[in-house]
Amino acid sequence: MNPTRRAFIHQTALLAAAVPWANAGLTAAERVAPGTGTPPPPAGGALREILFTPGNLTERKNCYARFEPLQKPAQNPVMTAEMPWEKGGIAWGSVLRSEVDGKFKFFYSTDFPGVQQGAVLVDHSLQGKNHCVVCYAESDDGLVWRRPALNLHFADEFPGNNIILQWASYYNDSPSVIEDLSERDPQRRYKLMMFHLDPTNRDLNGCALFVSPDGLRWTFTGTVLPAQDAACLWQDRRTGRYYAFLKDRLGNHRSRMLAHSDDFKTWSEPQWIFTPDHGDHDGTNFYNQSAFTLCGRTLGFLNVYDVTTQTTWVELIESGGHHAWHRMPSRPRLLQPGPPGAYDSGGAYVGLAEPILVGDDYRYYYYASADRHDAADTGGNPAQRPSLAFATFRKNRLVGQQTEHDGSFATLPFVCPGGRLFLNFVCSGEVSVSIKRPGYGGDYEHFTPADCVPVTGDHLRREIVWKTQRTLDALKGKSIRLRISGRNVVAYSAAIEA
Repeated sequence: MNPTRRAFIHQTALLAAAVPWANAGLTAAERVAPGTGTPPPPAGGALREILFTPGNLTERKNCYARFEPLQKPAQNPVMTAEMPWEKGGIAWGSVLRSEVDGKFKFFYSTDFPGVQQGAVLVDHSLQGKNHCVVCYAESDDGLVWRRPALNLHFADEFPGNNIILQWASYYNDSPSVIEDLSERDPQRRYKLMMFHLDPTNRDLNGCALFVSPDGLRWTFTGTVLPAQDAACLWQDRRTGRYYAFLKDRLGNHRSRMLAHSDDFKTWSEPQWIFTPDHGDHDGTNFYNQSAFTLCGRTLGFLNVYDVTTQTTWVELIESGGHHAWHRMPSRPRLLQPGPPGAYDSGGAYVGLAEPILVGDDYRYYYYASADRHDAADTGGNPAQRPSLAFATFRKNRLVGQQTEHDGSFATLPFVCPGGRLFLNFVCSGEVSVSIKRPGYGGDYEHFTPADCVPVTGDHLRREIVWKTQRTLDALKGKSIRLRISGRNVVAYSAAIEA
């Protein structure tokens, strides 16, 4: 007996949200060969991965985009403010898993009382009352964190502290860190961007760039990018190019800009990538943004801040070539604030790093605030300071396509590398895959829907074969499009492997 569409969607949503933790292995999502700037083929011997995002399709019939909300595990928050130098809580930061030593590394901002000369108003909050510092924590599993006793700064005032960067300022904010394995100079292996509001030299106001051999001892490069606070640094590991997602205001709206560099020294002039449009209202602001690659597709998380509710949430965004970015159809909120009184009831702010693959699940670490954005004016709740939390999604199951009844969709054309085809999908009926020619060419012979051996079930990686063809070797070097057909199918991605 076939299930109803409502029951099917409910069932597949529960399946996609399942998070198996037992015996989870730690695996890097994307790797780059040191000193080359170019990654090896995707994990698992894949020659090509295809993510079924709205921007990667050419046709759809009885089909719509499917988005999976990120799941918040019960362990949250995984790190809270405990030290006397963390009076401001565990705020903006980057969690990465080192490709060198395998450790989870967390670079975060906090502050403690220490009045400096003067003060300025930033986003309706008086800054200059505290010392703003960057701290470092590490973990073997990403769940239990430790603060190494580094004593690099303020050792007399706070013995055994984990502070790694201090710079006298009215305000330091959103330290964003990458481990750059394409860097040939070992003294520049780690790179950091941090907003700085200087008390004496206005030419230093903006997003300052630093380098480090170990992520602990930092050197200012002298480069400051023109921007306001809430910024994020990202490196495309496939090319080695650096991208700086910056904030400025268009009118009274916080909006997003982008600058890029091939050497971390010379940067392009910032250009707008996100400004409020006709679908937004006067209270819509884009607070911050991060980027990452998934199945060879460039995605990101966009922080939307609503002045009318003083809360923030996270949307999924997409880019075909890094410079042109788009919000998704229906603008789904994949990570929302928690209920009143929760650790993130005031806002779920984007983490300034990529999701990390752990077993068959991705973890996305984010900055959680129990207070609304106007807490600086209203006093907030000192018992619930900002903390580190994370949310999860199943491997490559963040965005996909859902057919309704008998539906189908086809991808943009790409050059076939040959090899075996695998599909990531959920379906209680049957799924078939045909291989189409570009344009008006129709299906390739022997790769039609009738030739495909249908599959069913819930699979992260199910092989697709045809009656007379078990691989795509016959189409190697040709431009092809994948066409997925079936009743009530949720399909997320495909992989072609040797």
